[in-house]
Amino acid sequence: MPSNQLPTRFGLIAITLSVVLVTVMLGTVGLQATAQSGATPTPTPSSGAGNASLTPDTANPYDEPAESTGDAEWTVTDLTFQSNYPNGFEFSAKPTSSKGPVVSASVQWSHNPDADRARAIGEVDATSGLATAVWDATSNRVPPWVAVNYRWSFTDSVGNSYQTEWILGAEYSDDTRNWIRAESDDIIVFVEDGLSKDIIEMTFDAMKERRADYIALFGRQLSYKPRAILFFDYDTFLEWRGVTVNTNNTILAGQTTDYWGATVQAFLFGDLEELAYGTVTHEVAHLYQADLYDLRAPGWWIEGNATYFEITQGYDYEQRVRDLATFYDIPPLLQGLGPVPNDLGPDERGRLGYDLGYTFNKWLIDNYGPEAHLQIVQLLEEGVYRNDSDEFNLILEQVTGLPVAEIERQWRTWLGASPEAPTLIPSPTIYMRFPPTVTPFQFGTPSAQ
Repeated sequence: MPSNQLPTRFGLIAITLSVVLVTVMLGTVGLQATAQSGATPTPTPSSGAGNASLTPDTANPYDEPAESTGDAEWTVTDLTFQSNYPNGFEFSAKPTSSKGPVVSASVQWSHNPDADRARAIGEVDATSGLATAVWDATSNRVPPWVAVNYRWSFTDSVGNSYQTEWILGAEYSDDTRNWIRAESDDIIVFVEDGLSKDIIEMTFDAMKERRADYIALFGRQLSYKPRAILFFDYDTFLEWRGVTVNTNNTILAGQTTDYWGATVQAFLFGDLEELAYGTVTHEVAHLYQADLYDLRAPGWWIEGNATYFEITQGYDYEQRVRDLATFYDIPPLLQGLGPVPNDLGPDERGRLGYDLGYTFNKWLIDNYGPEAHLQIVQLLEEGVYRNDSDEFNLILEQVTGLPVAEIERQWRTWLGASPEAPTLIPSPTIYMRFPPTVTPFQFGTPSAQ
């Protein structure tokens, strides 16, 4: 099963343990812009905060060699992979052992080097010797165009066993429609027929522009090349999920998970720039978070941090928060749970946790430099405070050299909010762990006439 799945970034919600429906605010209250507070001195991050090199593991699981037990000589021929999208895929091979007939076979696969592996038991035809294994899509919905890298395991009648090396390069292709596949140094893009081809170069440009930032703030590039699978037809998008028509005015707009190593998006609102320079760069940041520290951070940080990597913003996130600080108040960030990403906020615009988290990331990097962000990532990856319920706040204190109350105070002052945050009733810290869920939009239903 997918280990970490994330919702599409704009207007969509951090999903917890169940499907949450989001009201998309088609109209929002406009607030007067307020003057920003003056510049503050740039502190130096605390020394010794995070010492991990953050280089990809030198041992790529796909480099594992073929292995055998016993004294048999093995040959494997006729290796094939067949995509049956949207119904699944199948593998076949013809193994032979010098010591006896092959009596059992299985295949394991994954969609990127570090993803969980799936496994299917195969069948061996006693007459032809052909081994086949089938994955039925109804068991775990997977979108088209993810990589499928696999290896076979065989056993002969006297107990000798053999495991092949990894076979790389297969894809769960959608052969029922026309798609364009394009690849750059940073990303692989799949575009369904009907969507403007301009999205390819735009996505390439966005990822190239953000490359240095991903490396500076996360310490390295992903351990695999991410994929952006972009649907033009919404019915096609629904197909891989095994549904046909949505009910209750709910639209599933996109999904991202490190299990696939991909973000899957439906083109719903006619803005190519927003898709390439906003959504894709945001969602790829989520893949970094999962790759490096398994999304082990508060929800407002997970979404606000990914929002920081957007090149095109849906609106001025920082100004929205500054307006809230002036006309209303903003909740505490570092007490208890912190703001939930999909909270409406006093202006009822939604995305409160996204926008508050974005401003905290901006404040941190503006005042402590990108190395402070990197140190947070390093400490999360190292897991020094993993067993502490207040892990994230302890990391912030180590990186900044400030107590958490002072961190909150300085961030609020920078925003123009009251320095002292309102006190909340203590509650346990719950981190943003994303189970296999959908990404919903929900549109209001007209009132009865």
